Amino acid sequence: MLIGDPEKDRKIYEADSPIAYIHDVKAPLLVLQGDNDPRVPKEEAQQVVDSLKKDGKVVDAHYYPNEGHGFAKRENQIDAIQRTVAWFDKYLKGSGGQ
Repeated sequence: MLIGDPEKDRKIYEADSPIAYIHDVKAPLLVLQGDNDPRVPKEEAQQVVDSLKKDGKVVDAHYYPNEGHGFAKRENQIDAIQRTVAWFDKYLKGSGGQ
């Protein structure tokens, strides 16, 4: 219990949850997620993606089958790096930003 009892202190948990601030996101977001991530469940990542899309924000997600929190398969590591570099080229170099 990091911030109290989840039942008794529900408002604290809700106020500290990143999803409470998702509508304030301004930067484009790339989500690279393992389908079997035990720390950040795919459903939570998808909730972020769906919220941002609903708000008309720039967001993209790619889910890797049979991966967890981090990518063990070499081909997925390479793909994630390529997607990240392409994202940075597009949104940090100004060639396709908002």
